[in-house]
Amino acid sequence: MAPVAAMVAACSPQPAGTAIPPESNTEITDMDEATEAAQPVRDLPYARGRTFATLDEYLAHLRANGAIDLPWYREIRPGVYELQTSRMPRGEPEIYTREELMRRFGFTR
Repeated sequence: MAPVAAMVAACSPQPAGTAIPPESNTEITDMDEATEAAQPVRDLPYARGRTFATLDEYLAHLRANGAIDLPWYREIRPGVYELQTSRMPRGEPEIYTREELMRRFGFTR
């Protein structure tokens, strides 16, 4: 019967006056970072009042608006994008890395 008594004691609520150790601050920090990363970015060019959680969502929106001749970014190789400004390109192409676009538009992911 001793093992059963130990199991019951382990499952019982804490007696009054005993302290429960605090959670580690690492979990709180990770949660704060995840919440911060999930914040949508506002006031982006050609966003038409929308907000976007990721760069990929924003680039997809711009590409869809390219049908009405608004600027968008075409991925020319993995992680490298070329600005498309009209149906007939003029001048030197503007090339950006994914990291440059993330910084430029304020995305964290």
